[in-house]
Amino acid sequence: MLKSLVRSGLRAGLKNWPSILFFEITYKIAGYLLFLNLWDLLKASALRAAGVSVIGQRNIGLVFRSPFCVLLILCFFLFLVYYVYLEITALVLYCEEGWQGRFISIWPLWKQAFLRSLALFQPRNLPAILALVPVIGLSALPLTNGFAGKIQIPEFVFDYLKGAPSLFAAFLAVMAALNLLLFFCLFSFPAVILGGKRYCGALGESRRLLKGRKLKTALFLLACVLAFLLAALLLSVCMILLLWGFSKLEFAPDGGKSAFTFHYLKWSAAGGVLLGILGPVSLFSAILSLYHHYRGDPRPCAAPAKRTVKSVLFSGFFVAAALFALMVFSETELGGVPYSAPQAGMIVVSHRAGAAFAPENTLAALEWSIREGAGMAEIDVQQTRDGELIVLHDSDFRRVAGLDQKVWETDYSTVQSLDAGSHFSPAFAGERIPTLSEMLNAAKGRIRLMIELKATGHETALVEQTIARIRAAGMENQCVIASMDSLLLQKSKELAPGINTVYITIMAFSDRYDLPYVDGYSVETSFLNAELVTQLHAEGKEVYAWTANSDANMLKIIRMGADGLVTDNPPLANFFLSITDRNYFLNSLTELLYPKVPN
Repeated sequence: MLKSLVRSGLRAGLKNWPSILFFEITYKIAGYLLFLNLWDLLKASALRAAGVSVIGQRNIGLVFRSPFCVLLILCFFLFLVYYVYLEITALVLYCEEGWQGRFISIWPLWKQAFLRSLALFQPRNLPAILALVPVIGLSALPLTNGFAGKIQIPEFVFDYLKGAPSLFAAFLAVMAALNLLLFFCLFSFPAVILGGKRYCGALGESRRLLKGRKLKTALFLLACVLAFLLAALLLSVCMILLLWGFSKLEFAPDGGKSAFTFHYLKWSAAGGVLLGILGPVSLFSAILSLYHHYRGDPRPCAAPAKRTVKSVLFSGFFVAAALFALMVFSETELGGVPYSAPQAGMIVVSHRAGAAFAPENTLAALEWSIREGAGMAEIDVQQTRDGELIVLHDSDFRRVAGLDQKVWETDYSTVQSLDAGSHFSPAFAGERIPTLSEMLNAAKGRIRLMIELKATGHETALVEQTIARIRAAGMENQCVIASMDSLLLQKSKELAPGINTVYITIMAFSDRYDLPYVDGYSVETSFLNAELVTQLHAEGKEVYAWTANSDANMLKIIRMGADGLVTDNPPLANFFLSITDRNYFLNSLTELLYPKVPN
């Protein structure tokens, strides 16, 4: 039985591989062009309806007051849903034709996928389909190679969840439940797409087919994923050995190292695209094989192919064209070559003065950031009841000092008695919550400061007092005033035109980022993109991105060419900045294959 399943799965996944290759490439290009135009229309309409120049999290509610914008957002979401199911429909149809032993070319695959995916959007199916899209995007199963498979939880949200054990446990439970739900829905896709069933009925059939076979099915799918990963590893090793062998055929002063490096970069990009396409194909071929096996469907024998000169030439041309399209596509950003425009002199900004290795927003954190070579430290400023400016992120002292009391309800004399270090480590016991003046004096001549003003609605002359302390310390050229409240920035620019301002926002959407009182924007990394960076730089604005602690997000910020990278871990960020143009895996590989000959 296992042998038959493996054989039918391989035939389903590989029989028409050039067709699915062509489909995925054209699917991504078409999706990119359509989404780009829809996004431009939505952005322009939202800005016009809201009557603002920049849309961020503070004013995004204005967009939802416009019926036209709400309609556009709904259309955008429905198009995204359709785009996801179009790919899934094509994958199911492709694997079904392979399982049946039939040939299908690119145009019939597109036509059938288009028509059958429209049928999914019948009113009776729509609720289930809409509910499944976020599940597909967040699941660990590679059901799609398109945009939905790239949904990520913003890092600042994930970091917040990790900092609260109960919330993180709940998050893990929800993610496990989503993956379990998707597992029980796997056979509903072929039931709806191939059998034309209603989604509710298809879900029932999926549960029926899994009855008594859940563990066996899960193990089989896991084995297929592992087998695919092993095959990918073996193919990668074979490619490396072949390129190494070919590089030795020609005499070169460096032993073929340069030729190997050039061809490795080219072919590894194409290989990455190919594996990204074949991942979902391998999963759906396994699902289709199990689906037919559990239903007791007899597998048709493949009709003997009639080999003629014309058919052989056509097949050869089709394969060559598919490989050529793969090579061309792999050289584009859509195909995996990321946009890369590193900014010379990019600043590493130590978040909360250095929150990874010392208590956040303390003098100890600031000293650590200075020692580690951060170019700037970001600190949070609030006002106590008696008017003192202290450096603290939260609106109360509970998390960092154990006092469940709001900042604006607390006198500075009480703040002075608090221990802000013990919660981080006993080594920092007794570390105090500093004032803004103390932070300015400690930073003067040693590190720049990004001073984020936290608007609570209880402060008095917060901007005026902040600027007064900056001037008293003689640090106008070393400080940047930042805030999520644009009114505070406007006030700051009126009082101190020479001090730069930064608008902190989760998102920023506009056609023109020309606010006169804003010198830079600091956006959440998930919303950072090449278009935003280009537009802001064209307006003469600086770009910061926060808060990047993972390798992927740090590299993304560097590639996008931001001016500042906000992180809890400056040493890691500095390391990535130092290797921007280096590929450590490739360097290690060439050192292994082309050892230096001692003189």
